[in-house]
Amino acid sequence: MSSTLSGFFSSFPWWLYFVLAGIIYSGYKTMQLTAEERKVDQIHIEEEGRVYVERMEDERKRRKQATDN
Repeated sequence: MSSTLSGFFSSFPWWLYFVLAGIIYSGYKTMQLTAEERKVDQIHIEEEGRVYVERMEDERKRRKQATDN
């Protein structure tokens, strides 16, 4: 079994292994960067939501004070 496997791999040019390794590495880095981008986007969305809620609360307080006076 190992002799047929080694014969199979030795039938390809040596540079093909570097190309294959580059494709695998590129896919890995793409997945890693995509996950990191999702985290950054989620943090940004949460910050924007917090700012929106604070503005709404300030507006509610301002309107309540205006009606009380």
